[in-house]
Amino acid sequence: MFKKLFGNKPKVEDNKNVQENEQLENPTELLMVKLFFKKKPIFNDKLIEEELKKRFEKIEFPNTSEKTENSRHYFFKDYEVKFAEGNIPAQATIFVPDEIKIDYSELITSFRQSWNWQQAEDTVKNCSHEILLTDLMSRNLDYKGRIEYFQKFVVSIVSAMKPSAVWIRNSEVILEPNDFIEKGSQNNCQNINAFMNVRLFNIQESENEMIMDTLGLNSLGLPDFEFRFKTYDPQKIAGLLFNYGHYIFENGVVIEHGNTIEGIEENEKLNCYFNDSQLEPKRIVIEINNGG
Repeated sequence: MFKKLFGNKPKVEDNKNVQENEQLENPTELLMVKLFFKKKPIFNDKLIEEELKKRFEKIEFPNTSEKTENSRHYFFKDYEVKFAEGNIPAQATIFVPDEIKIDYSELITSFRQSWNWQQAEDTVKNCSHEILLTDLMSRNLDYKGRIEYFQKFVVSIVSAMKPSAVWIRNSEVILEPNDFIEKGSQNNCQNINAFMNVRLFNIQESENEMIMDTLGLNSLGLPDFEFRFKTYDPQKIAGLLFNYGHYIFENGVVIEHGNTIEGIEENEKLNCYFNDSQLEPKRIVIEINNGG
């Protein structure tokens, strides 16, 4: 539904007549991906290490004594994280849960909001095993470096282990594995293609009113976007949010409370306000308002 939505570079303008509020920030969150399999996944360390070496120059692999049946831990020395006590490499883990059971209840929203893969729900429900991938000790990295190294890691594991489906927990989207590899690999894995989703919800108490948002920028400490509307074409609003989400990722938080941005219609200006989100998960969003 929301696949071909790229437009021109968004325009942001100051509105000096609007009183500025304190610009709030989202706390960074653990980056988390689940891979789903129809059969029990088996660690092929040789293949995993070959894929990682394609994307990283300096990696510390777990030695034989550190390897267990259900986990792996990697150190990426290309990405140094600075702490007051000293610097350490960014890290990532693979973890296989002891319990062989997929919790479909946590995927309900993702089943409904994975617009680019209509077979997502059926595919995942035909799976019986999962593994969990997370970053570690990397929240102090610049957000672009953080998403770059973690996506390199996930793309490597997906390429090596060939799951049936990929769930990005931070953006609540389920992707077909090859689609994830294509999206995640762009721009040397420094992109927000998979870790930001555009969602659509109907507002039950208000006829014909809808609300759309982005989800995933918040995990990197950036604001998401949210827009409540009645008369607009949802496809066009999806494109608007998608483009502004990428704009924030590329340029940082350059939109300020009270700025106006270019809208859908010719010469249309939309107001932007930092606010608490109306939708779950609760976070700071840039609320877009057409003044109606």
